[in-house]
Amino acid sequence: MIKAYKKDNFLQRIRNWFEERYQLNEVIERNVKRKLVPRGLSWFVCMGGLSLVAFMIQAGTGIFLAFYYVPSASEAFNSVQYIRHAIPYGWLIQKVHAVTPHFMVSLIFAHMLRILFKGIYKKPRELHWVSGASLLILTLIICYTGTYLPANSLSYWGVSSVGGEAAMLTMVANPIVGTYQDVRLVGTAEGMRGMVSSHGFVFIYTLHTIGIPLMMCILMGFHFLMVRKTGISEPL
Repeated sequence: MIKAYKKDNFLQRIRNWFEERYQLNEVIERNVKRKLVPRGLSWFVCMGGLSLVAFMIQAGTGIFLAFYYVPSASEAFNSVQYIRHAIPYGWLIQKVHAVTPHFMVSLIFAHMLRILFKGIYKKPRELHWVSGASLLILTLIICYTGTYLPANSLSYWGVSSVGGEAAMLTMVANPIVGTYQDVRLVGTAEGMRGMVSSHGFVFIYTLHTIGIPLMMCILMGFHFLMVRKTGISEPL
């Protein structure tokens, strides 16, 4: 009983220390406790927030995978297999990380269709639409780069088809391989590793784990700040 009292007293002193310097209670009261949920709010209106939840799931599972994944054209496939078969619950986390982007893209599309058909993109919410469209583009790009990283047969066909059309392979292709790749390796993990250079592999990995998520966080902060200011269809 005495230990619990001392612990509560210690935590109270910490809270008082922060409150004295930063007035956090006022900020919480103004932005959280006094904000009422608008009437008629349905799950369909919450597609943007659900997209944020999907992004957070991706960030959490991605951080876990980064501890074991090897961003190398020759070792990526083996490291994914190690995660799936040797790490406890690694198969589950890897599968969640692979499946969640499909839900995230669907949620963003549904969110933007609602905004489009209801005309919510009009004044004063024009920048809501611009930032949201930018987030959709970045989401599609990060899904594309994520498909590449396992270095399996799906990665091969994804990069060769989509990347070939978008001319993205020109900056990562290994010029030594060129057009003389062994046709027996087409559509296999070995073919994937032979088609892209190690430097290109690291470039895609860095873009997927640092570059695009950083840009998305900045845009999401800007997007939610504007939504907080002007509201979805009325001030929040």
